Amino acid sequence: MSTADRIYQRTEAGEKAWESRDPGVPAEQRRILGLINGETHSELLQNRLRHYSAAQISGWLAQLETQGLLHSVPGAVEHDLDFTGNFTAAELRGEDQKGEEKNPPR
Repeated sequence: MSTADRIYQRTEAGEKAWESRDPGVPAEQRRILGLINGETHSELLQNRLRHYSAAQISGWLAQLETQGLLHSVPGAVEHDLDFTGNFTAAELRGEDQKGEEKNPPR
């Protein structure tokens, strides 16, 4: 399972495992559960766990999903971390869809 560009959320079971510090969940996986707050992008997890390999993190995330402690969806424009996906060059220049300027210079 590739973790590239995914959004993770704890499930109800994941919330309970995190809150109870469930000893049945390995420490590294509990740490991941703790890092996930609402919708958390995979890039943020990779940055916060940078001393582990991408393969290790991917494996832990896959296990947590298999156990039903996490849920993920593909990342999308609305989850764009640098917000550049929401704009077109024409919009930034102030042009409408026909290529005309909205506010011509005076």
